Amino acid sequence: MFVRTALVRLALGDDAVAATAIRVIAAADRWPDVLQLAVLWRVLPQVYDALGRCGAVDGFDAELRKRLRGQLFAQALNSASVLRTCARVQDLLAQAGVVSVAIKGIATIATIYGSASRRMVADVDLVIEADRLVPARTALEAAGFADVSPPFESHVAAIGVSRYLHNYARTFVRDGIEIDLHWQFGPRPPAALGARRIVERSVEANVERANVRVSGPVETALIAAHHALRNSFPAASTAKDAADLAMWWQRFGDVEGEALIVAALESRLASSLLALGRVIAQRNSSAAIARGVAAMETLLPRAERREAERLRAFVEHNLHGESPDDATLELLAPAVFTRSIVGPLLRSARRGRSAPEDDDGRPPGVRRALLVRIRGRLEQAGRIGRELLRFERVASYRAVARAQSRFH
Repeated sequence: MFVRTALVRLALGDDAVAATAIRVIAAADRWPDVLQLAVLWRVLPQVYDALGRCGAVDGFDAELRKRLRGQLFAQALNSASVLRTCARVQDLLAQAGVVSVAIKGIATIATIYGSASRRMVADVDLVIEADRLVPARTALEAAGFADVSPPFESHVAAIGVSRYLHNYARTFVRDGIEIDLHWQFGPRPPAALGARRIVERSVEANVERANVRVSGPVETALIAAHHALRNSFPAASTAKDAADLAMWWQRFGDVEGEALIVAALESRLASSLLALGRVIAQRNSSAAIARGVAAMETLLPRAERREAERLRAFVEHNLHGESPDDATLELLAPAVFTRSIVGPLLRSARRGRSAPEDDDGRPPGVRRALLVRIRGRLEQAGRIGRELLRFERVASYRAVARAQSRFH
């Protein structure tokens, strides 16, 4: 918990918060642990910025400085490589008549940070319109990218009945680079995040001699909020999403802040955006962030502000390593809970009809797996029970479940 808390303060904090974290880490001699987690959470550039502002790197021993700079160099090379791959893939798709828009990591590099060295990214996420999926898939496969997703019809059907809030996307891989081709943000996508709208509002950017088309500033920020909520605010990716939003408010807040709030309200993501804003503002006194949070506090209805506070509490628990079981959230969202039961039953029924049978009529492996499944269910039920007995947190669990249910 100490390492996580210190890392969050470095990644999200202003100079005063970062300086305090630096002193505490140094006193405990935990720099190797903090930096290792920064790499895993992909916030090493933000941590390095904080260390630079506070003049902390000069206090590291020679080996630690060498290790840190080696990690930064490696991540910068990797992000630049992914950025160039994105540009090549977009050109390839354009030749096939497919307009594609880079989102998430590539979009934040292009619109917020302006340099591959300042944002870690591992893969390419692209949005296309649904009716362009076939030519996009054909073009990628002709270029040597392998579609590693399950068979299309079963894949889409599984997403439709899944208990998780999945995006509709296919994954293509070549030479270790993953291309995620999205055409819909979940079964009921947010109003401002329809594929056509993202394409229409996309912008051209030139980053490190790579020309890419990326989501516009408002959509880039909304996607970060949706991504955090969709995944139930896990600490690792939420710290990165929050760091991106903190930089977004500093760069675009005065010009695009009101448009972002209007789009968030339209898309029913306003409570998630405000929750993340409060998490940032608690650690960062930047005027731009303060104005953004104040504007949301003014414009959001009372119910949205109350939900945002519960989401904020949930995020804080996660950042400190106290995440609930996913099934606990599902239980508090009737539509999701029903989906979690019906979906597996339908898939099991389909598998059962096509599978050969043992002598007693059971498909192969069912008897062997039965006790394991029962034990797993009992252990999960125990976790859910313990979490629901933490009465002070049930309201935050319910808030996350309800917020996710809007997009199922």
